[in-house]
Order: sequence, then C-alpha cells, then structure tokens
Amino acid sequence: MPSTIVTQTASLTSLIGTVVAPVGLISTTAILLSGYTGKYSSIADQMRRMTAECRALGTLEVRRGSLKRQLDLYHRRITAMWGASTLLSAALLSFIGTVLTVIMSVRATHLGVFGLISLMVGLVLVACAVGLELYEIGLARLTTAGELADIFSDREPTEG
Repeated sequence: MPSTIVTQTASLTSLIGTVVAPVGLISTTAILLSGYTGKYSSIADQMRRMTAECRALGTLEVRRGSLKRQLDLYHRRITAMWGASTLLSAALLSFIGTVLTVIMSVRATHLGVFGLISLMVGLVLVACAVGLELYEIGLARLTTAGELADIFSDREPTEG
C-alpha cells in the first residue's frame, strides 16, 4: 500500500509539473491581452476625439487634412490591435486545450498529440500577436509624427 501512495504522489507531481508550463503561458497571454485591450480602448477614444474635431464647423482645412492622415494611421493601428487581440484570445483557447488534454490523460503525464498541437498553435498565435503589436508600434510613431507635423511646419528645416 505505501508504494501505491508513493506512485500516485509521483504521478500527481509529474502531472502538476506538466500542467504548470501551459498554465504559465495562459497567465502571460492573459496579461498581454489585458494590455492590448487597454491600448485598443485608448486608441478608440483618441479616434473619437479626432473625428469630432474633424467634423467641427470651425476646424481649418489644413487641420482637417492633418486629422484625416492621422485618423488613417489610427485606423490601421486599431485594426492591428484587433488582430493581435483576436490571436491572443485564440492562443488562450489553445493553451487551455493543452491543459485539458494533460488533465484528461491522468495515466500518462506526456502531452499527447492533441496537447502538443494545441500548445504549438498557441505559441504560434502569440508570436503572430506580438508581430502585430510591433507593427502597431511602428504606426504609433507615424501617428505621433502626423500629430506634430502641422504644429512644427513653420520651423526651418534642420540639417541632420
């Protein structure tokens, strides 16, 4: 009987060890998703303010042109953030599938084919989401430059 308890304890310890990595990925992915959601909300709020300014009767045409260029960049940024958030959500589902596979295969502590596939899919989706985030960061730089272009248009060009 004591050897059965030791075997069960070792099996449970191995199972917990196998589940910890995907659970860590779930936590990390959820944190990324939370950050992306906050950024998405911020971009949407900024777009609302800019569209209101663009539609206002007193807005000069020069400013309206600048706002339209910036809104195009904001639209591209929010589309990238939507894509990244979608990929991260799908990755979360994939990692959850990995954990469920491990838990359901209590006798075997290895991932199995479905668990391995869901883990790999989740990792690929997170990598794609991070790629979209990097793209959005590039667009953010262009947006900022567009916001300041009309303000500093009266400056003399500086030599680089």
